[in-house]
Amino acid sequence: MSTIKRLITMVVLFLGIAALAGAQNINDALLFSNQAVQFGDQREIINPVTGVMPGTAYGSGFGSFLDNPASMALFDNSFGEFGLSYRAVSEEANYLGTSRSFDDNQTKISNVGFIYSFPTTQGSLVVGAGYNQHTAANRALGINARNNNSSITDQFKTPGNTLSDIAFSTFAIDYGDEFEDWDESILRVGFDQFGDFLGISQQGEITERGNGGEYSAFIATEFLPNLMVGASIGILAGEFSYDRVFQEVDNFNDYNFSAIDSDSDGEPDTDIDTILLSDEIDSRYSGFRGRIGALYKLTPNVNVGASYTLPAKISVDENYSAEVRTTFDNQSGFNDNLDSEFSYKVSYPSRVNFGVALDDLQGLSVSLSTEYTDYSNVEIEFESSELFEDELAENEFISNGFAKVWNFKGGVSYDVNQYASVRAGYGFFPSRFKNGLDDKNLYSAGVGFDVGQGTSIELGAIYMRWEEESSVYSYTQYDYSPLPDEAPLVDRTLSEDAFRTADLFQLMGTIRFAIN
Repeated sequence: MSTIKRLITMVVLFLGIAALAGAQNINDALLFSNQAVQFGDQREIINPVTGVMPGTAYGSGFGSFLDNPASMALFDNSFGEFGLSYRAVSEEANYLGTSRSFDDNQTKISNVGFIYSFPTTQGSLVVGAGYNQHTAANRALGINARNNNSSITDQFKTPGNTLSDIAFSTFAIDYGDEFEDWDESILRVGFDQFGDFLGISQQGEITERGNGGEYSAFIATEFLPNLMVGASIGILAGEFSYDRVFQEVDNFNDYNFSAIDSDSDGEPDTDIDTILLSDEIDSRYSGFRGRIGALYKLTPNVNVGASYTLPAKISVDENYSAEVRTTFDNQSGFNDNLDSEFSYKVSYPSRVNFGVALDDLQGLSVSLSTEYTDYSNVEIEFESSELFEDELAENEFISNGFAKVWNFKGGVSYDVNQYASVRAGYGFFPSRFKNGLDDKNLYSAGVGFDVGQGTSIELGAIYMRWEEESSVYSYTQYDYSPLPDEAPLVDRTLSEDAFRTADLFQLMGTIRFAIN
């Protein structure tokens, strides 16, 4: 088996172990399940109009077709559009009783495209194409605490762990006893009692960034009087990165005995001072998505709408790199690294939207929408048949850990005059995890104004605040009772978690120009 293939297998084996352990936190960004659910999601449409006023039963902007392609038939003018978004997140994390703040931000193109409304003597026919961003990942976690329970090296020692080889070559882990048939954290080696641990100071920063969008084409028409129908097809495209720098430091020189042979002369001569892990995941994904919808005008000012988004197949290509660097009390040290590539596919379930809208009643519009997605039906497909059992374990993990969710969005818009309008909205997004803590409340506001010559500017802002408990790292706890006759057993997989309060703020701006 090639080195890269072996490393990939180790990754999946470890995640399979984690998935089957009850104490492992499901909210772990490194799990395939979390990434798979995120890559196909579409809860946030990043558009200053549609992001405030859902488009299931209302023609709210260029991104309306993502809610319901039939709503595009409500547009009676042609225009082009270009938009940008700025997204910033600030997080307060409590880890092992110690709090630390960390933040991050990113700027992206949010939408670009056109809508063309054909001149008709009766009804409407509208087509369009372009790009819309509909998901974004922006997280920032900082920690600095004393851990008297575990070390990240307890993860490295796990049988089959991805980082075991480079951790061993840098003395972050070592043989557990003279029989050399099992690995142990270097911070648990050299004691009279197996598994003893004196504690370690930990500090680290973890950032997650990403965005997903859709290159789409759509068509909508008034099929019968007051009945609009529409369809869209699109290519999903996105990227995600996870960057972690995690250091453990023997600040109090607790480990001051000779346990490491740093000069290879056969005699231990020093002990550990610092252990530094730097690892990064870079993922790119693509897929195909289609949707159909209908909208009916009950009265000139009241609309109802529904849409169905077809299941999607998403292909993911992932690059993983890691480095472990150690320094010892005698100022010597070692470092080693690895790089691997992995590809897999995600089957994403269908999505159903329902909406009702009050459309321009003396300048007042109200749009309400709900969306149903069964995240427990997400499935992962590994390319290699050798990983079939691990594929089953991952999918069982998703089925047992993720929930069926109804999201809600609503907005109100008012035309101040023929040149300006204001809007405000609210959204509630329940946790995607069963019994999850991270329900999200979204507050939005926006303004649009005509600057003349067929050009208008739309501005919007979104604020979200939520709390969650997520994994900083997972690790193995040994059952040492078989020693010294046999190697210890893996008792269970646990995780060190951080309780996080996140504040997310997003600014969106779009310029719209008429097409004659």
